[in-house]
Amino acid sequence: MIARRITAALAVLLAVLAMAAPALSLTVNEVAREVRCPTCNTPLDVSNSPAADRMKVFIADRIAAGDDKETIIDALVEEFGRGVLATPPKSGFDLVAWIVPIALVVGGLAAIPFVTRAWARRRGDSPAAEISAEDAARLDEELRRRDP
Repeated sequence: MIARRITAALAVLLAVLAMAAPALSLTVNEVAREVRCPTCNTPLDVSNSPAADRMKVFIADRIAAGDDKETIIDALVEEFGRGVLATPPKSGFDLVAWIVPIALVVGGLAAIPFVTRAWARRRGDSPAAEISAEDAARLDEELRRRDP
């Protein structure tokens, strides 16, 4: 009976530790890579501004309190606005920032065959380069010397 209680207590303890483990393994830099400094607009993990230092302290305090990355980032967005995010969210109007570059790359790759065909046709329509009689004679002489 006592062994079952000890086993149950250990199981509960392990479950609590397993839930807390992601928050404990979270570092300030992991969160700081996801946001930007509001004063210098550089990634927070490389910024040395006073505002960035205060944000890093805030992140460290939130990690110590057991918050996860999303909760901390949400709190920073609430305080500083969506401009603090290093990358725009993949929803709503901000989705345009993800779709347009991809569409431009795909469109550019799809245009390559058409553009190269057009260049090849244009090159084929140009008149052949004419050489002077003197250059033609020199070329014939060189070819005769090469072929025995």
